[in-house]
Amino acid sequence: MAIAVTCNFSLGFSLFFPIIRRATDSGRVMNDEILTIREVAELLKINEKTAYKLAAQDKLPGFRVGGAWRFKRSTIEAWIDAQSAPKVGAPKK
Repeated sequence: MAIAVTCNFSLGFSLFFPIIRRATDSGRVMNDEILTIREVAELLKINEKTAYKLAAQDKLPGFRVGGAWRFKRSTIEAWIDAQSAPKVGAPKK
């Protein structure tokens, strides 16, 4: 399987996490827009069990396909941005 890395500068988040593109068996390039639990865990640098627990508790935005969790990359990027944004009314350090 061939892997090419391209950068998407449309979002600040994407500046630090390039979109990985993978060549399929037919030679077409596939954009990894839908992520597995393992890929989300790697992206967030957390354990897979932690990612699963967060998803099951609706603390991590995802959906199930059959019994498997899937995550839309753009939704995860927006969730990360929201988690790191200053909270309204929170005391400043």
